[in-house]
Amino acid sequence: MRELLSLVWLALTPLVWAVTYDAVIVGGGLSGLSAAKELTARNKTWVVLEARDRVGGRVWNKELPDGRPVEVGAEFIGPTQDHVIALSKELGLSLYETPTDGDNIYYANNKAQRFPTLFGSLVPPVGLVDTLKLAELQGEIDDMAKKINPQSPWDTPEASTWDAQSVKDWLKSKGSSQQVQDVIDTTVQEVFSTSTEKISVLYMAVYVAASGDAGHVGTFERLTQTHPGAQQYRVTGGTYRLATGLLDKLGKPNVKLSSPVDSITKGDGSNATYTVTTRDGTSYEGQHVIVAMSPPMADKIKFTPSLPNQRQQVQKLWKMGSLGKAIPQYETAFWRDDHLNGQAISTSGYTRATFDSTPENKGHGVMLCFVQDDMMRELDQVDEDTIKDKITQDLVNYFGDKAKKPMGWVIQRWDLEEFSGGGPTSNPPLHAFAQYGEALRKPVGNLHWAGTESSDYWIGYMDGALRAGQRAASEIH
Repeated sequence: MRELLSLVWLALTPLVWAVTYDAVIVGGGLSGLSAAKELTARNKTWVVLEARDRVGGRVWNKELPDGRPVEVGAEFIGPTQDHVIALSKELGLSLYETPTDGDNIYYANNKAQRFPTLFGSLVPPVGLVDTLKLAELQGEIDDMAKKINPQSPWDTPEASTWDAQSVKDWLKSKGSSQQVQDVIDTTVQEVFSTSTEKISVLYMAVYVAASGDAGHVGTFERLTQTHPGAQQYRVTGGTYRLATGLLDKLGKPNVKLSSPVDSITKGDGSNATYTVTTRDGTSYEGQHVIVAMSPPMADKIKFTPSLPNQRQQVQKLWKMGSLGKAIPQYETAFWRDDHLNGQAISTSGYTRATFDSTPENKGHGVMLCFVQDDMMRELDQVDEDTIKDKITQDLVNYFGDKAKKPMGWVIQRWDLEEFSGGGPTSNPPLHAFAQYGEALRKPVGNLHWAGTESSDYWIGYMDGALRAGQRAASEIH
């Protein structure tokens, strides 16, 4: 009798458990969770498959030595980032301002110089001629951005021409001094985690155009500045609460962790479903699939039938930036005693951009040190003690001997994360965006694309991730 019941159960199991979802969402970062939220609002069924053992993707908190959370991934929120601000309010999360009181530090030619924030802008002390040149270049970038429609930036009449020239060559063509080139290169590294020779003029202008919303034209200043700008606010308790808050609202049963996807296969016939198979062999069926990850990570998935060439090129050509964070904690925020705000801009060293990252601006002092591009690739090869030594030396150069003895550290190397491969985002090489960029968003049958790279506004930011997820879900009817 027991054997008979077992046979009956096995026979019935496919009928009990075979579910065809309206959408299978590949990726449980903010973009994938945003897609699930939008599908829920549309009364659609869904399942999220996340490769990691946590949600959030490139949004993550770690614990400081004193037990407080600190962001090791996406951290800042700014004006016109409407979706992430709205989500913060919906989840009951408060925002607080990144410290800007006090002077900034500019480090060049082995010398640290203090300089004030003027009218919300960080203009390093580079002399009158170079200051005027920086203002001129910023104006030209803003003028280019005004010609770009964030809904279809690849259709800009000058797109092919701008996409053929690197920012580095453009700066040289404008007669920029080496000092001006160094300042812009540091800014580009902070935004893209790559250098001016690898970013086209078009893609930089697209990023600037995207640093707004439907009612506000994007500007270079809003993209790069702190107050007012993209680095203006932080989330109390860390931005990872955005991801966990979304998970709590959606419910955990339909979010499958530790489920990296190996293949996505479309069945035969015009109304065929998609089979999404994870590394352990588990399969999920969906009428639609939303791929909510960076193009390089999507390229690790086997698609059957093969994707159109334009989409294949996006996944093969876009490369992740190289990014890490070194976050020392001190007994006090000693820089404040010296009337500094913790922000440093440097044209050399391993960390070339720092921020006061003290949670809620109280307690032990915490300094955020970005490590990017070639510097990060070099530090990917060494142990954490070596990283701490090199970053400490940079901080001593910028802020003096009080920076010598942190009480503890948090280190995050995104390049070494299997399911990120770098950060904060992926970037196209020269000539690629104008030719292939449309495929970032264009559905392939019932395959839809999310991820912050595919957003219209705030590409590369949490807001862009949320927007892209919502847009991809809205394509499903």
